Amino acid sequence: MAAGKTNRPVAENRPRTRSGQGSSSRNRKLRPPRKRMTVLWIVLMVLFFVEALFYAWCRVQCVNAGYGIDRENSRHQALLKERNTLKIELARLKSPERIETIARTRLGLVMPDVQQKVVLP
Repeated sequence: MAAGKTNRPVAENRPRTRSGQGSSSRNRKLRPPRKRMTVLWIVLMVLFFVEALFYAWCRVQCVNAGYGIDRENSRHQALLKERNTLKIELARLKSPERIETIARTRLGLVMPDVQQKVVLP
């Protein structure tokens, strides 16, 4: 062997570290600390929970709106039926036969004779 050379492996390519553990300390620096990871998971779970509550609230509001629409449609149908009933009753009350009957029986009115009629020029 040549003078000054030893049989030790060449370590020039490896970075030197203070702890002497080699590349494992480099991996430790890249990984976030466990405490930060726990906080991140807690924040994500809280966000997921808030999103689930918001989704449930939206669904409840949609269902309530549907019930309200159905209730108003039922009310609208009832009002249409009542309007038709009132129209029929109005037509019955306005009928000439009914008016003539009331005039003869209740008011004692009679049809005018020929002498009672006056023709206007």
